[in-house]
Amino acid sequence: MKHLLHKNSLLLLLIIFITACSGGDSGSSTTFNLAISIDGPGTGTVASSPAGINCGTDCSESYPQNTIITLTASRATGSSFAGWSGACSGTESCTVTMDAAKSVTATFIEYSVDCSSYAAYSPGIDPFITPPSGAKTIVIIMHGKAAMPDDIYLLPLYTELSNNGYDVIAPYMPWRETTNVGNMTWDGSMCEAMNYIDSLAAQEAVKGRNVIIAGHSMGGAHSLIYAATSPSQEVKAIITLAPGHFPHLEGTLPVSIASSIAKAEDMVANGNGDVLDTFDTLFPDLNNPLLQISATANDYLSYHALDQYPDIDDVLPAIKLPVLWLAGVDDPLTDFYDMATLFSRITSQNSIYKDDVIGDHLGMVSSSAAPIDGWLFSLGL
Repeated sequence: MKHLLHKNSLLLLLIIFITACSGGDSGSSTTFNLAISIDGPGTGTVASSPAGINCGTDCSESYPQNTIITLTASRATGSSFAGWSGACSGTESCTVTMDAAKSVTATFIEYSVDCSSYAAYSPGIDPFITPPSGAKTIVIIMHGKAAMPDDIYLLPLYTELSNNGYDVIAPYMPWRETTNVGNMTWDGSMCEAMNYIDSLAAQEAVKGRNVIIAGHSMGGAHSLIYAATSPSQEVKAIITLAPGHFPHLEGTLPVSIASSIAKAEDMVANGNGDVLDTFDTLFPDLNNPLLQISATANDYLSYHALDQYPDIDDVLPAIKLPVLWLAGVDDPLTDFYDMATLFSRITSQNSIYKDDVIGDHLGMVSSSAAPIDGWLFSLGL
């Protein structure tokens, strides 16, 4: 009998011990599921910390009760992260406390250049215009860096386009040469320039005209950037001639404008963003690639800061309009930027790349009228 009581006592103590061990932290075995979904026309991924979610591939994971999860969205090239919904909101990394099953949606959209909060540039000088013929199609052409719309290297192109039945508008852009050779004052931001081009396009659209946006060198880069804004339906095509000024691709040059960027950023941080000062920009001469310009710090950064100026790798996949990309056979920028590879990122229909245009960076412009005319004719323009 004593043996049996002793045995029962030990059994009772064992039960109490097991119950105490399991019941003292009764919530530790409780888990909740976190489900991630990706929405929108763009592409991207979502990752978690602690690890578990890697969506794309792994979009659902169970976590112990009260675990705090940080979710981070990463956009793909050519897309933008538009924000969270569900258990998260906003556009920054978010935290989720797993006190219940939760779901989060990350929305990615196609990349676009948003200049809606900026005014339009006003150069104070009327554009250079070929004698108006009432043509159904008009070509708006942006000049290159440190140039003018009536520079001698551009005039033959205007004349030939006019002879082929196209009217031409060549506006003065913020990056123009001013007063005399060597005096470069940039007096407008990148978005102000794009809004100016849009206003010129709108003026022609109300006349019932088809509009072509074109540009050479820096103007060529901005014709591509303009295509990634929200052009009106009257803008039918983009032409880029020997495009230049892609800051994200210029890290291999033996010179740097990093000190100018740092100077401008420091000016902005100290409340001097609208003060005129002197900065360096890169010039399309690989043997002498630095050019000194005057600009406000804010305007300068809009063309040079990598977190402000559009990355061409994002811009090109976002273009929906047909693009004619002409590159000069003797232009060193054709190989430096690997323009053929850049062009391959454009997926819009009827886009064409030609790198057999005779001439160097400037000379190729006068050889461009024939391929432009043939391509516009193929588009019915």
